[in-house]
Amino acid sequence: MNRVIGQTIDVNNPIPQYEILKSTAQKHPENIAINYFGRKITYKDLLFFTDNVSSQLKIEKGDIIILSMQNIPQFVILEYAIWKKGGIILPVNPSYSERELEYLISDSNPKFMIASCESIVSNKVPVIRTNPETFSKIPSELKDKWKILDCKEEIDFSRSKDKIKEEKVSSEDLALLMYTSGTTGKPKGVPITHKNIFASSIIYNKWFKFSEGDKVLGIAPFFHVTGQIFHITTAIYSGSEINATFRFEPKLALKVVEENKTTVTMSVATAYRAMLNVYNNEDLSSMRLWSSGGMPMPKALELEWKEKIGPWIYMAWGLTETTSPATLWPYPYDGKLPVDPETGIVSSGIPVYSTEILLGDDGEVFVKGPQVVSGYWKMDKFKDGWLPTGDLGKIIDGWIYIIDRKKEIIDASGFKIMPREVEEVLYMYPAVDEAVVVGLPDEYRGETVVAYVKLKDGYYNTEEIKKDIITFCRKYLAPYKVPKEIRFVNEIPKTPSGKIMRRAFRNDS
Repeated sequence: MNRVIGQTIDVNNPIPQYEILKSTAQKHPENIAINYFGRKITYKDLLFFTDNVSSQLKIEKGDIIILSMQNIPQFVILEYAIWKKGGIILPVNPSYSERELEYLISDSNPKFMIASCESIVSNKVPVIRTNPETFSKIPSELKDKWKILDCKEEIDFSRSKDKIKEEKVSSEDLALLMYTSGTTGKPKGVPITHKNIFASSIIYNKWFKFSEGDKVLGIAPFFHVTGQIFHITTAIYSGSEINATFRFEPKLALKVVEENKTTVTMSVATAYRAMLNVYNNEDLSSMRLWSSGGMPMPKALELEWKEKIGPWIYMAWGLTETTSPATLWPYPYDGKLPVDPETGIVSSGIPVYSTEILLGDDGEVFVKGPQVVSGYWKMDKFKDGWLPTGDLGKIIDGWIYIIDRKKEIIDASGFKIMPREVEEVLYMYPAVDEAVVVGLPDEYRGETVVAYVKLKDGYYNTEEIKKDIITFCRKYLAPYKVPKEIRFVNEIPKTPSGKIMRRAFRNDS
């Protein structure tokens, strides 16, 4: 079977995002919407702030506004304030360089930028500053660690709202312009409509049984599609509480779970590895759902998490172009870990509601559904609504296994090698904390398999351990897949959302 279809649900009456916030505030006015270092903002207050700020913003329908900030209350307030007027949010990582910013500015022509104190800005666009400590002080040790700067707050959150003309916003209007990470060439803009966001929020809400009693552990960046949809729009649709802590820090995340009794989260595999590394028997029993997307989940990490924490980490797979979810594990799930017997790769689940997954002749995964965008910014639409993902996959008993990126396959002497399969074996070795496998140029073989390894604390970079890792790999891999070289590194570079950057190693020599 090379095609599977998720159960159909009704997403035919989508609602623009500001209207969803207004509805939730009417239903659950006293529910906590945002908990930020102990400052609790109710839904009634969130709507109040949103309306006040919206009345101050000099924007018109269709204007693009850059938001550059970490997980702070202003991100949520400003987003819905801009949506109320029919504006389009372009979220960016505050640590982007001026060069990276200027590419996005030239490609999208934003009206202005709202940036927190520490954000890099450009003189190519007007800037409004907002302070991460406007709503709550950040603990001094974290403020120092994160190098948070002070600046004047330029938005008045307290004044009474001015009368403004209500802008008619359609579910077909653009809500977000998010840029892909640019793994190949320049980043591409992904235009996401209110309808796309509504579909994804409904999917997460129904699939994971979100309710007004849930508390989201908001550790994925709000400027990334996972944080945007799972942490913000799904939570607000559901009347849930968003626990925000500026940035992810593993000890802080575990403390928030224990003290605030959070219930659900979604983040990348590297965040789970970091939390396991500092886990000290914190009470995490309030969490009914640990989920992960954005990058592969090593089988060894799943097994270690299960042994030490209890539940599985529910895997997800999606892209910015699918407005987050495309496949998810069934919920609840208490079966065995779903693993591809050939590669050892953990399944990313089954197609979500009203979504089709199709494998092309070469194994590339195509996706179609109400959450899938129509095409890229300033480019042609996807043919017949099918998104070509660039991922290679398998379908086994209706479950989807994402094997690797199509362009990252290693070709060694004519043999095709999936880096992820080799990485899975490396993660089985007790000393390996993180690993990346790439193909580097080789005069004889075309490409040769090289593994970059970060060791766990207590292990040291020695020739003996290199040889032992290679010997270990020979037990589990065909000879042509075994790394010809192990290179130890102190850190594995990651994207702002926490994904491992395999491309950072391809130009190594």
